[in-house]
Amino acid sequence: MTAPVVIVGAGPAGLATARSLARRGRAYRLLERGEAAAWSLRRADPEMALLSPKGLSRMPGQRMPREDPTYLPFRLVVERLAEYARDERIEVDTGCTVTAVRRVAGAFVVEGRRGGTPFEIEASHVVNASGIIAHPQMPPALDPRRCTFRLIHSLDFRTADLQAARRLVVVGGGASAAEVLDRWLARGAADAAPALLSLRGRLHAIRSPLLGVDLHYYVWLPEQIRTRWLPDRVAALPEPMNGIHVLPALRAGRILRRPAVTHAEGDTLVFADGSRTEPDLVVCATGFRYEVGHLGGLVDVGPDGHPLVTACASRRTPGLYLLGARFSRTFASPYLRGIARDAAFVARRIAAGEAA
Repeated sequence: MTAPVVIVGAGPAGLATARSLARRGRAYRLLERGEAAAWSLRRADPEMALLSPKGLSRMPGQRMPREDPTYLPFRLVVERLAEYARDERIEVDTGCTVTAVRRVAGAFVVEGRRGGTPFEIEASHVVNASGIIAHPQMPPALDPRRCTFRLIHSLDFRTADLQAARRLVVVGGGASAAEVLDRWLARGAADAAPALLSLRGRLHAIRSPLLGVDLHYYVWLPEQIRTRWLPDRVAALPEPMNGIHVLPALRAGRILRRPAVTHAEGDTLVFADGSRTEPDLVVCATGFRYEVGHLGGLVDVGPDGHPLVTACASRRTPGLYLLGARFSRTFASPYLRGIARDAAFVARRIAAGEAA
């Protein structure tokens, strides 16, 4: 009897992989450390909306109700994924924390704990779909123990955090930074100082929609280009924010640029140019880490911490796949629209009988 494929993580990538494997007659074990599918996504702000339209953000075979908004808030994303798991009869083993994956005699052994009970599962292949949202990164220069102001990651930001804030600093320039600043601008508190945007380098920003069309539709075809021959350092390139509101606010002085943060001293934040501010709220939109510690030496990692994969596969270990890593197969690989296609691609390779 063939050992099952073990999928680590029951977020969008894990659910899509399980569904795609089941459609091809391959047995799987889908392990989720949380209490339900898409557990990590429940930590995200339920008001925050996906950047891409729902038509481009579906899992394989997933149908979106017509009445859903074009840009799903995370509250609905989680609901729709739960419905997807139920409708597709995807079996999820919850409460399972994977601690190690070992290569044994041409196959794998997945180790972990369920509650206080250890387990070992033999697997023909392993698909790592644990995602990044469970591993937010804070800037090393900011030690919460030395800050008297409120310091949070953008993952934990909520609109209510702005109610008492009059001096906001956002660290980082990606999509999450734009989300925080957009809400700050929408609030329009008359007694608030200009928000400060702290960046280590240039601000990379795009504007969407363009000519009334969401930018994702323009880039849909180029996003399908395979990234096999790109240098590994490309994965570390910064992602642009949607600056449709931020850029005009910068020109109007409602947001002010500041260089990188060097350190904090009590109630004071110090920047690289020597300037200082006394914020009451600092939101770090400083990204996430793709965690591979449980994979041990089965996958190579670049100097920037990104796993090195080609066509979603570990370059070191045949039969080990990683979904959601930046540019692991196409330019869309880190996003929902790419994850759905990559999950189906990996399931096809496994079902076609690729040796582990």
